[in-house]
Amino acid sequence: MNGALLALTGLALVAGYAVYLAFTVLRYRGVPVPLEAGPFAGEALRKGLTGFRVRVGRRNGVRYPERSVYLTRAVYEGKSLYHLAVAVHEVGHALQWRERPEMVRAAQGALTLALGLLVLGFLVGPSPLGAAFLTGGYGLFLASLPLEVDANRRGLEVLPPEWREEARRVMAALTGSYVAVPLGGLLVAVGFLVGWS
Repeated sequence: MNGALLALTGLALVAGYAVYLAFTVLRYRGVPVPLEAGPFAGEALRKGLTGFRVRVGRRNGVRYPERSVYLTRAVYEGKSLYHLAVAVHEVGHALQWRERPEMVRAAQGALTLALGLLVLGFLVGPSPLGAAFLTGGYGLFLASLPLEVDANRRGLEVLPPEWREEARRVMAALTGSYVAVPLGGLLVAVGFLVGWS
């Protein structure tokens, strides 16, 4: 098979996922909930006895040393099922820290290494070394999927039962990046190798 065709297939997979994600986000941003996501997340953290607090930040995520869950202002103030799903996913990560901080630290280190390998892979370009960097980076990225799925599970548990199914769909779409992007990237890496040989 042609290396360029494999690489284009990988890019098409990622692009197709991006379209699916965009439609899912648009759909569930239109499903209202009667509360703001940020205060709900803060209350869930208090009930979970995590010691974490919710803050407004530039991006969504958890800063473990600060014991803070950061939500963008749009998510914090959002009153849709999408915003609520994003917020409780981050709550799920804080709940993970409470029970298994060593697992969370290891996953964070793996993701940092993965990003470095991906950058090196694309800088090196189509070659066996570039393919090795990409494969390692995407492999580590894919290895973090169980942590994300577990954060989804924990986040869903803090929601009222009537919101869980739709929130699960939002979380599944967001977590899909941990599958679609590595698989697409691996196809690009194989395309690098095939194109080189």
